[in-house]
Amino acid sequence: MATAKPSMDKVFAQLLSADDQQVLDALVTVQAQGDARAIRPMLHALTDVDDGGRRRKEKAMLYQVKVPGAVPELLAALDEEALRNERRTILSAFWNAGLDVREHLEEFVSCAIEGDAAECLECLTVIENQEIWPEKAVRTSVLRVGKASEREDDPYKAGLLAELREHLNERLGK
Repeated sequence: MATAKPSMDKVFAQLLSADDQQVLDALVTVQAQGDARAIRPMLHALTDVDDGGRRRKEKAMLYQVKVPGAVPELLAALDEEALRNERRTILSAFWNAGLDVREHLEEFVSCAIEGDAAECLECLTVIENQEIWPEKAVRTSVLRVGKASEREDDPYKAGLLAELREHLNERLGK
C-alpha cells in the first residue's frame, strides 16, 4: 500500500511552524513535490528565522527555483509588505536561479530606485545577468535611472545607479 502524499497546503502551513524540525521536514517535501506556490510560504518562513542552518537551506532552495510560474510569484513577493525585509533574498533568487525576466525590466529598475543600496546592487546584478531586454524598456529605464542617480543622497547608491545607467546604455550600443 502506497503512502499518501501530504497535502501541499498542510506542507505550506508546516513551513510557518515554530518547530524547526517540522519546517525542515516541510522543506524536504517542497523540494520533492513543490511548485511555484511554495515560493511565498518559504519566504514568509524566512521572515522569522534565527537559525542560520535553516535559513541557508531555504535560501539555497530559492536560489535554485526553476519551476514554471516562479517569476510571477517572486515578483508578487517583491511587492508584499510582509516580505519587505526579504527583498534582497527575493532579488538574489532571480539571478541565482537564472530566471528569464526579460519582460520585467521596469520592475527591477523601480526596485533599484526605490530600495536601499543593497537592493539596488541586487537589481543591478539581475539586470546585468539577463541576456536580452526589450529596447524600448531599456531606453525608458536609462532616463529613469539617470534622473534617480542625480537625486540620490547616498553616494554609494548614486554610484550603483550610475553604473546601472551605464550598463543599460551599453545595451543600446552607446
